[in-house]
Amino acid sequence: MAANRSLGRDIAIYLAADPTVSIGGGFTNPTFTKTTFLDSLDVLITHELPLRVYKINDGRVQIQRTQDPLLPGEYEVESDGHIEVTDAPYYKRTSSAMSSLSASGRVRSFPAAVRDRDRKCVITGVPVTQRELLLQRWTRYDAAHIFPVALESIFHNYNFGELVVLDERDGSVNSPQNGLLLRMDVHRLFDQYEISINPNDDYRIVCFLDDILGVAGRQLDPTCRDINHPHHVNDNTLFWHFQQAVLANMRGAGEPVFDEDIPPGSDTLDAILSGPAPAERMEFELSGRLGDVIRAQGSLLIK
Repeated sequence: MAANRSLGRDIAIYLAADPTVSIGGGFTNPTFTKTTFLDSLDVLITHELPLRVYKINDGRVQIQRTQDPLLPGEYEVESDGHIEVTDAPYYKRTSSAMSSLSASGRVRSFPAAVRDRDRKCVITGVPVTQRELLLQRWTRYDAAHIFPVALESIFHNYNFGELVVLDERDGSVNSPQNGLLLRMDVHRLFDQYEISINPNDDYRIVCFLDDILGVAGRQLDPTCRDINHPHHVNDNTLFWHFQQAVLANMRGAGEPVFDEDIPPGSDTLDAILSGPAPAERMEFELSGRLGDVIRAQGSLLIK
């Protein structure tokens, strides 16, 4: 069963040219600010000239870029030029915690480099303990990809600049600049685009649903974005993730959320094929399973 991102929305968005049809919406929370909303609309709506946004039935007071919380309600968007809902592609993804392998199957440097740089969950701020460092015990954390490995084939279509590649066999999608150290529960929310980071707003963390972790409005930890560090996180990959989160949560009725909690003993294939976007999800599942096989073979070879 897929979760519906649009149920219970308290924000509705309309274009002034057709105020009867909502083009999307979202959820307010105390840290979903007017600036976050306007940045989201810049992703959601293709426009040549600046947008003007008003809360319907609240006068003609234009919404400004401030850190004030956005209020629930209906909002109208207009411009002096042509505007329309973007047709930018949204790429479905499932949790990448199972696989950090490129097509080459040779990724050893990525998690080590991300762990060494961050040494904490860079969204919650929860540090790796000294004992965990001593024992190299990372069971509470994942080295998470910002741009998913399963989309490696299109990674070079995006202008991410020259990322640091530690091992040419791994490819640039496994650059530590495309990674963040995250607590395992945070990683799952990040992969489902329920939480993201807006690098254009002082690296503020954005929660598109409820802020169950109490992190929305905080800044991404500076440890991972220190420009003096050769492996600092790449702003363009962060913004790509933010764009995908906006498309997933705010365009139209939103994108379905994959149900990854398939009970033991269930027919995994049937669950995938009977759910939303079966072809895309099967591709991700096979990518993860292949990763497990290659990882196991690599362990045997090392022994």
